[in-house]
Amino acid sequence: MGRKVSYDEKIEIVKWVLKHNHDYKQAAQKFDITYSRAYAWTQKYEQANDWTALKDQRGKTRGRQPADREKQLLKEIRGLKAKLREREVQIAFSKKLIEISNREVKRPNDIKRFKK
Repeated sequence: MGRKVSYDEKIEIVKWVLKHNHDYKQAAQKFDITYSRAYAWTQKYEQANDWTALKDQRGKTRGRQPADREKQLLKEIRGLKAKLREREVQIAFSKKLIEISNREVKRPNDIKRFKK
């Protein structure tokens, strides 16, 4: 499986791989990591051309505000639709509850006891 590797070690490994003509197999043996990890880190660095691409971003949450105004408005619309749907369900439930409670009434004028 390999061992846990720090950010600084990743940089060192990628530098070594680039210096030695992309020899991932030898890097895996030398640094006690897997071939695929050496390859992935090197590819990440080459695509971004920035060492911060090697940082582990798992578990990091993005900012709460969407990037642009359109996304923010769409998020707000989804929230309002969810609230509206919840209210519709509550109203339907209360109507159904009244209907069920009125079924037990023998006379229509005898509703006083159910108004509680």
